[in-house]
Amino acid sequence: MKQLYAIIILIFLFAGYAKSQETHGTQQSVTTQDEVNSSINIDIAKIKLPPLSVLYENARSTPSIEILEKEKQLQKKLLAKEKRSWMSLFNAFGNVSHGIADNIGSSTDPTTPLIYRYTGTEQTSWSVGGSVTLPLETLFDLPGKIKRQRIQVDIAELRKQQAYEELKIQIAHLYVQILSNIETLQRSAEHLALYKGASAIAEQEYRNRRTTIDAVAQTKEKEFGANQGFASLRSTINDQLLMLEIISHTPILTIQEELSVTEGIDKNENTELK
Repeated sequence: MKQLYAIIILIFLFAGYAKSQETHGTQQSVTTQDEVNSSINIDIAKIKLPPLSVLYENARSTPSIEILEKEKQLQKKLLAKEKRSWMSLFNAFGNVSHGIADNIGSSTDPTTPLIYRYTGTEQTSWSVGGSVTLPLETLFDLPGKIKRQRIQVDIAELRKQQAYEELKIQIAHLYVQILSNIETLQRSAEHLALYKGASAIAEQEYRNRRTTIDAVAQTKEKEFGANQGFASLRSTINDQLLMLEIISHTPILTIQEELSVTEGIDKNENTELK
């Protein structure tokens, strides 16, 4: 059914041309791979992936690894606290007081009026003391607490290493896939260029009445399939590059965009100078 629709559409498109063309019309040029790439505005072939060692090192600054590093630092702080926990067994206290002690007295007799006497004495006092508490359970568990906290530090370090290794595996997997897909994309571009050229030749042959509309429809169908495969693979590579950029914390596509903009500006300047 699809083939019938394609035949009908092509009949309407080329019927007028077939009547006006002579038997030996002018032949069209064959489409090249560069023309395919430029028409689709593809720059994937120019992308230079950083070395794996750079991607691995930059991945250390990803949020997932940074969180685990902070957890490790926290456990180390708790270990230092546990090492000082023996100090909680000792208590110390002190007290200092300073002031004046007042003394008021009075005296009188039948022949002497009432006399008041006031005396004040400056006084300073202080006291210092301490105490020791020895709960047996806490005392004997001090080494155990330190060992348990050291284990927590080791666990935090192992979790960080595990997450980092998993991240490296993801980076390596994407890296290999991207390189393979870019190579496949180059071959796909070559095939697409061939199908476009075959399509153009088939159209010219039909105008010159040297082929049938059915042959043109089959060539167009192959070109459409090749174009779909090319576009799908290009979209897959873009997704993989973005994913690699995110999980490795390394700019890849952004740098390529900046380079493309710079190249465009340079070309415009050179054109204006000419």
